[in-house]
Amino acid sequence: MQFINVIITIGVASVFGGLIYIGKKLQILDDLKTTTDKIKTNVKVVSDFLTRNHENFRPEEIQGYSPLKLTSDGEKFVIDTGFAKVFEEHKSDFFRFIDNESPKVKYDVENASIKSIYALYDKEYMSFLKNYFYNNPKRNLSDTAPTLGVYVRDKYLSEHREITV
Repeated sequence: MQFINVIITIGVASVFGGLIYIGKKLQILDDLKTTTDKIKTNVKVVSDFLTRNHENFRPEEIQGYSPLKLTSDGEKFVIDTGFAKVFEEHKSDFFRFIDNESPKVKYDVENASIKSIYALYDKEYMSFLKNYFYNNPKRNLSDTAPTLGVYVRDKYLSEHREITV
């Protein structure tokens, strides 16, 4: 009988200790989630700022009216670089990125579209841009992303007519 009491005591203590251990781990996970949410918000703020305040705006490719609009040179650039073809083949990646940004208005879609160029730049299918930059040293990602992003924005908005403002 005493042996059973010892086993029960050890068992209860082990279960209690295990619950405390699990509780500590869950608290750590809660703290990590809070910290990650704060970091995510800060990264979004920085990313939005950098996306909107690029110095290399190319007026021959994008008209600075409201909203930004591709010029005929911009449309030619999108086609000549091969981006239009790459976009059609991988549209779901671009749209998924935009969806993950949870855009509420067209301005949000525009920001997310430009950011998608930066975010997906290291994908294998975007290597054509690196070749383009190598062969055209006056061009770089910061002066190309806005042009390509406006193209992506227009494609996204044409399929998401629910975003009206």
